[in-house]
Amino acid sequence: MENELTTTTLVDRVEEKIIEYIKENHLIPGDALPNEMFFSELLGISRNVVREAMSRLRMLGLIRSRTKRGIIITEPPLMIGFQRVLDPQFLSIGTMKEMMGVRISLEIGVAELFFENLKKTDVLELEYIVSQEKAVEINNPSLQDEIMFHTKIYKIAGNNFILQFNKIIYPVIVFAKQNYDNFFQPVNQKLLDNGEIVSHLDLLNFIKKNNKNGYQNAMRGHMRPYMEFIKSDLK
Repeated sequence: MENELTTTTLVDRVEEKIIEYIKENHLIPGDALPNEMFFSELLGISRNVVREAMSRLRMLGLIRSRTKRGIIITEPPLMIGFQRVLDPQFLSIGTMKEMMGVRISLEIGVAELFFENLKKTDVLELEYIVSQEKAVEINNPSLQDEIMFHTKIYKIAGNNFILQFNKIIYPVIVFAKQNYDNFFQPVNQKLLDNGEIVSHLDLLNFIKKNNKNGYQNAMRGHMRPYMEFIKSDLK
């Protein structure tokens, strides 16, 4: 057990040393990285340990092997690590609430980029998406419709990071809706009774009028069920 721990710690250190080497030599994506033998001799470590450290860096997307070019520095996909390990079943309610808070901020904040890039063809596509929507229950379009509408908003905004985050957050939203339906149902019913439900069609109407401020206020209303979930005493 001690040897296993020592080996693991050694691999961690070698991984850190390789990253330090990349930084100190100002290597950027596309540049070549020295091979395993180089780091083995540089650090006085066996090639097996260096190989394990390199394997970790490949998994992180920091390096890749190329035919005839050896090991190349690559730009890591920012969200890939989250996508691999993030399962809603392993998240606490507190973490889900925090992720919902980030989503609400993005949905409202992305309006600036969205309206700046909006084209007539985009409006037509959003109209089609909304026209095909089928409500599952009160204030709850089908998952596919929900994803299609908001993903299109992010695509128009033109921010790839938000699109990647979108892939991560939706499983959390779905999980929350499915497992806390007894919370969302009364909230949606209350919004319906008070005439405060904001649908995708309502959002679309502000988009068609090119009304950014109206759209942002409407999005706050559209996100109201999630805000209520965040403010709830559920633990």
